Amino acid sequence: MQLINFRLSGRFAHFLRAEASINALSYPVPPRTVILGIIGAVLGLPKDQPQAVLEPANIAISGKLPITHWHRVNLRKDPPAMLPYLIKKTHKSDKNTAPEKTTRLRQEWLFEPTYDIWCSIPEPYHGQLEERLRDRQWHFTPSLGLSEMMADIEYLGSDECEQLPKGIHNIQSVCQQQEATLVTDQIFKKELSILSLHMPRTVTFDRVFSHCAYFLERDAMPIPVETERAYRVDGQVITFL
Repeated sequence: MQLINFRLSGRFAHFLRAEASINALSYPVPPRTVILGIIGAVLGLPKDQPQAVLEPANIAISGKLPITHWHRVNLRKDPPAMLPYLIKKTHKSDKNTAPEKTTRLRQEWLFEPTYDIWCSIPEPYHGQLEERLRDRQWHFTPSLGLSEMMADIEYLGSDECEQLPKGIHNIQSVCQQQEATLVTDQIFKKELSILSLHMPRTVTFDRVFSHCAYFLERDAMPIPVETERAYRVDGQVITFL
């Protein structure tokens, strides 16, 4: 299997958690559905189509957890109200706002996010994606969760990957919990910080999501796990989302 490797980065990012309410929490890494959307933007696929058209897709991601910051945002309603020229630091969220007023919410922003991504998608999209990434030509401007948070994409290469036999492997990407068993003694010895995360994995044309549980390491250090779903590509060992 041929995998395209590219680096996704930007100044800010916000990947809204499915369980978020008035406080807009962010996933620390883009979910699989978001990555498919970014690939669709590069290819010029209409909104909500990439997550279905590009299946079956193999995607892996690696990266340190970014620093986060809570930011207050104004959400405009219809008909919209004019945004204030001055915003005081002591301004609080409005509990009951009139239909024409803006609503102020708190969003968790990621600072300077950088992720390495490997992907394989069906043809003819796979070849088109590699050509566009190599030439830095995307149809729509890719973003990191919000349209205002523009993303930069750097093409890193394309390599064959090989599936490894079942055993203990040091995984250098985010991995599915159902496909991996943590080797706890090695994790404690290396003093790794393992996070458990529940993120969207697939979505239908009718916006019905399926979710999956993942393991990731805070500083993108290799995670020792026992698995039969490990792959080696360009000297690195990964698993797919």
